[in-house]
Amino acid sequence: MLRPQDIHYSAGQRRAAMEVINRTPEGKKLPHPAAHAPRIFADTATLDDIRPLKEGGIINGVTTNPTLMKRAGADSWDSAMKIMQAIVDYMAPDPVSLELTELEPDKMVEQAKRLAAVGENVVVKVPTGGYRAIDKSLDPFTGLKVMRRLWELDIKVNATLIFNSTQAFWAANAGASYVSPFLGRMADYLYKNDDVERPPGNSLYHIEHHKIPAGGTDKVANTSYVALDGPRKDSGVRLIHEIVALFNTYRIETEVLAASFRNAVQVAECLLAGADILTVPADILMGVADHPLSDEGMVSFVDDSKVFDR
Repeated sequence: MLRPQDIHYSAGQRRAAMEVINRTPEGKKLPHPAAHAPRIFADTATLDDIRPLKEGGIINGVTTNPTLMKRAGADSWDSAMKIMQAIVDYMAPDPVSLELTELEPDKMVEQAKRLAAVGENVVVKVPTGGYRAIDKSLDPFTGLKVMRRLWELDIKVNATLIFNSTQAFWAANAGASYVSPFLGRMADYLYKNDDVERPPGNSLYHIEHHKIPAGGTDKVANTSYVALDGPRKDSGVRLIHEIVALFNTYRIETEVLAASFRNAVQVAECLLAGADILTVPADILMGVADHPLSDEGMVSFVDDSKVFDR
């Protein structure tokens, strides 16, 4: 768990220099008290989940992906497009991230153009890496090259599947408007892949100093801060913190979009870490106003107020 004193003072300066999120309508006497708050997106493709969250003022954006589209009932590209169009129309002018499914750069760019045409509030999700895991002949820089081309076409990009700060940096350098570190998957990976005989986090960071890197077993997928400096379950939040610190240092205006939440407490942790946007599963957002002590307090207040009915 990040402590408040761990957060760099410049995080507030970063938010103040960026777009106002909660605008005060002209002529309104009472200004909005959270003008520079981070944005909250719903990570879903189900319009019935989106409506109450939008109406309640909980969210001001949506992220989707092929898995969420499938869960929402899409069984073809045409049916997925209908779902995406409905969400984009309902959320306008708030941003909606729609993900590419093509893998060849020219086809990715053409698909991105079609998605961007769905609405002016569309942001196109482009996987940053992982292409060679699908086909070893693919260019490992496919995602970055496509991001660059889309930036040149004035199409906003959400660089997704980010798991270290350098991926985030290169995506921002390519022109991505958002970078999406997947915090929940970090801990999942460590729990599954760590060598139990070594310190927690070793599957992402382990250096044997007596061996040269070319012939050793060094693993440096992440910095030691993210992988080792605390419990496995906090590794993803440390990743958010590290990316925010890097972007603060170089005044990078690409927004850090924390993704892959597992519980509501991680929402508070990512707010402490300085995330610009949090995209949270709808079922977690449904419970953001809940707390066991709130339940107790309401029962007590309502019970005591009955005396006024006499």
